[in-house]
Amino acid sequence: MVFFGDLGDEAVNLISYFESIDGVAKLEENYNPATWTLEVIGAGVGNDNGDTTDFVKVFKSSVQARQLEAKLDREGVTRPSPTVPALVFGQKRAAGNLIQAKLLIKRFFDLYWRTASYNLTRFLISIMLGLVFGIAYVGAEYSSYQGINSGLGMVFMTQSYMTFIVFSSVVPISIQERASFYRERSAQTYNAFWYFVGATLVEVPYCFVESLLFMAIYYPMVGFTGGAQFLAYWLNLTGLVVLQAYFGQLLAYLAPNLEVASVFVIIVNYVWITFTGFNPLVASIPQGYRWLYHLTPHKYTFASLIAIVLGDCPSGGDRSELGCQQMTGAPPHTGKQHHGSRVPRGDFLGETRRDLVKLRRRHAVDCLLTSHISSGVAIYQPPEEIEMAIGSKDQDQQK
Repeated sequence: MVFFGDLGDEAVNLISYFESIDGVAKLEENYNPATWTLEVIGAGVGNDNGDTTDFVKVFKSSVQARQLEAKLDREGVTRPSPTVPALVFGQKRAAGNLIQAKLLIKRFFDLYWRTASYNLTRFLISIMLGLVFGIAYVGAEYSSYQGINSGLGMVFMTQSYMTFIVFSSVVPISIQERASFYRERSAQTYNAFWYFVGATLVEVPYCFVESLLFMAIYYPMVGFTGGAQFLAYWLNLTGLVVLQAYFGQLLAYLAPNLEVASVFVIIVNYVWITFTGFNPLVASIPQGYRWLYHLTPHKYTFASLIAIVLGDCPSGGDRSELGCQQMTGAPPHTGKQHHGSRVPRGDFLGETRRDLVKLRRRHAVDCLLTSHISSGVAIYQPPEEIEMAIGSKDQDQQK
């Protein structure tokens, strides 16, 4: 120990004590007294100021040391006292759950507000991604088979990049806070539950802002329209971004160091992107690995985003909307194009359902229609032609 006692107004007592010791440089004007004190006593790596003066020896012979000994020698402090009751703790922690939650949540929001390098980097990258994909797909059309596949690839790539940004960037800041968490947790300063509540809640507003900055540029530039569709797209994308942030925090808490956590981030992200169902297609995934496809969170967000912008055609909707447009240029493997009626992508399922009820031969028609569906896009075949095909199939079976 090198000092004890009241610091005084603006640490005047502390400053006077150390300045009275021979060999100690005076405190410069407007310099932090705490920093100056640490430098004086030689604290920190590479600081040898404390080698010239034995501050512990100086303190033991000072008035402050005698005051400390007098206070420690009182009854009830270091010696039992018949008049002073024993110190008993009625609960595990000094603060209640509400106070712990409030202070920890505020602590994380203050941390993120002061860590501008972390959040501003995410925001700038999101803006850049919106500009890059917006410029690349400006004026794109989504009525042809090739255009639809191009749109699917665009949604897949934007979703993958947006999630990887937060997935990889949240790991360093989470590991950085781990050291203080271990110290405070071992001292039972607070319940670990409220620590993780604060760590998860703080990501939500920043993920919403990050996705909004991207959407504000990307969505109109690539030709997507509709306010309701914009909101639905934004919420779905933000949900996946928040989920990725939580997975990044989980890996940071599980891994022993930043290097190992970074390796796991790359592996997990690679698996999720691979088993989204876009490339390779779901049908190309071996049966033994199909369970990974169903567990991948990217799969559900990707399907939702595609349905919002390319598959939504309300009954009686505007035929100029993307989900209501006729698909052209379909290759032969998606089904033969007939001179009968062709319906928009969004109406295909509804029309097919009515045809199945009319024909009352659900299983046979399902088998026939399966070959006409590719990546959620299909060519409609009139009921009479389906019935003829089924009749031919029945005759072949009788033979």
